[in-house]
Amino acid sequence: MKSFTFPFFMSAALAVLAGFSGCGKPGAATAPVAPPTLVELAPVVYSNVAVPVRVTGVLSRKTEADLSFKIGGVIEAVLVRAGDRVAKDQVLARLQLDEFDAQLTQARSALDKAQRDLGRVEKLQANAVATLENLQDARTTVELAAAQVRIAEFNRRYAVIAAPAAGRILRRVAEPNELITSGHAVLGFAADEDGWLVRAGLADKDLARLRIGDRAEVSLNDAGAAPLAGRIAHIAEAADPATRTTLVEIALDTAPAEARSGFVVETKLFPQPVAPRAVVPATVLIEGAGDTANIFVVEAGATVARRVAVEVEALDGATAYLRTALPRDARVVVRGGEYLHDGASVTVAGE
Repeated sequence: MKSFTFPFFMSAALAVLAGFSGCGKPGAATAPVAPPTLVELAPVVYSNVAVPVRVTGVLSRKTEADLSFKIGGVIEAVLVRAGDRVAKDQVLARLQLDEFDAQLTQARSALDKAQRDLGRVEKLQANAVATLENLQDARTTVELAAAQVRIAEFNRRYAVIAAPAAGRILRRVAEPNELITSGHAVLGFAADEDGWLVRAGLADKDLARLRIGDRAEVSLNDAGAAPLAGRIAHIAEAADPATRTTLVEIALDTAPAEARSGFVVETKLFPQPVAPRAVVPATVLIEGAGDTANIFVVEAGATVARRVAVEVEALDGATAYLRTALPRDARVVVRGGEYLHDGASVTVAGE
């Protein structure tokens, strides 16, 4: 039994030694080298276009007003409804005019009597029967009566509401036979001739980059419609104390089709150009934290990707604006970057 045990262990040891001795010989097996990673690249673009300001606003006509009667009374008729198109000077509503007509008649009668009295006093004063004071008092009475006529005529005129311009009726908030007070709104009116605008409230940081005349694009609810062009026409001098935002008015170049006053619209404002900086697709950013992120860059003529830390100025949709300068002839990895490491070998799709 012992004669067979020794040769068995010796043969196993010799086999192991032979294996170690073969590792150092030429032609021995080595670890496989990873193939280049397939990636898609995009050129680095430098742009002086400022980051747009996006804000939600309310669409309206430039001139909108609540129409009311100058004095109170009983409404006789409201001749239009919300949505009606009206012409300039068209009668829209009126009060019952009996009281106003009576007041006007009374004032005119008082004026006629005062003028007759003045005529008699003038004759008497010419004959030295009436004094100069009597004549002056009669003339004053005529002037007061004439003023009462003008007041009555004015009230009678504004007991009727007429359209101040061609436009649309926005609201009807009173009905016939209602007793209405002076200044209470009867109709909401919007004039067509002054155009359309968007009113929006902006925060201080956005307002600091804008000025009157800056370009704007307004998108309506219709997803297939092209944005409407416009420009900033007015910036308020004070912020709203409740919202701490500042009102900005954007005048539209053309009237929006099928739009209504009060529509909520998305507005993009374009500040003045800035110093050129790198602009890349937002998809190239990886491992972002705060305003920093990483991207992979392939320099001109190179076949390896370099990992570069960048500072992001802003994101706008699918675009990233960078504060970090990049080589102008370099390209950034837009697809395949999740499989890369710094110094990884790459092959470019389509090349």
